[in-house]
Amino acid sequence: MYRVLHIIGGDDRDIYLKKILEEKGFKINLWGFDKLGYERFDLIKLKDQLFKDDYPVLIFPLSGTNVKGGVRSKYSSEEIVIDEDFFKILPANSLIIIGFARQWFKNYCNIYQINLLEVAEDDELAILNSIPSAEGAIQMAMENSEITIHNSNSLVIGLGRCGMTLARLLKGLDSKVYVYARNKVNLARAFEMGFTPVTSEELDKTLPKMDFIYNTAPSLVLPKEKLDLCLNCEVIIDIASAPGGVDFEYAKEKGIKALLAPGLPGIVAPKTAAKILADVYSNFLGGENYDK
Repeated sequence: MYRVLHIIGGDDRDIYLKKILEEKGFKINLWGFDKLGYERFDLIKLKDQLFKDDYPVLIFPLSGTNVKGGVRSKYSSEEIVIDEDFFKILPANSLIIIGFARQWFKNYCNIYQINLLEVAEDDELAILNSIPSAEGAIQMAMENSEITIHNSNSLVIGLGRCGMTLARLLKGLDSKVYVYARNKVNLARAFEMGFTPVTSEELDKTLPKMDFIYNTAPSLVLPKEKLDLCLNCEVIIDIASAPGGVDFEYAKEKGIKALLAPGLPGIVAPKTAAKILADVYSNFLGGENYDK
């Protein structure tokens, strides 16, 4: 049913995504890739194209927009900003696919009768994306430290879909893996998987012993008082959604290397990330199924 897709902003994975989706039978228009010779993001031109489509579909980056409506777009010569003017040009019943939509974004969709599909919490997509995310986090840790992962102490904060993959990979590299979670069920799962579970009461004693800390929790879990216990840490890698779970300003002040690294799949493995998105999106849109 949906044959023409409009990709709004993005990065290298969207270049691959275009090619893969075209192989699946979709027609793809890239907007905000003018540095590569494609269309720049232009509301008038976009409106003209959308009204030619029977079922307009617009795809945004998984990161969605920032609080001011800005869209991450590596190959756009100018910032892409989404505001009410954007929603006004959309035909009613258009479909927007986005990783995470802020409340104002959802409100405009309701006002202008736009269908909205948030995919960041889709289990299939999140689990598959956890693989390049975890590999990228470990790569960053290796590039920003002076010790090996082997025989190191690694703390993974959060044992969700990404945290579980990350902890498993670290264990495979012979790191001693600790897992901090507030949920007792997740702590039980960490123990079952051979990790050392860390409770809230044990966290303060654990932090000074860690060589590497990886945060996957989208809330402030390492404020000032916790960072004061991380002075021996080689590097903190935060792969949670911006603004992350670390007080980065205080970390810098204390000389603690802390890196916010959202969107790792598109950075470290754009081709794989694009294949994952193409498979999931085509399933949503009625295209070919991916190989099982």
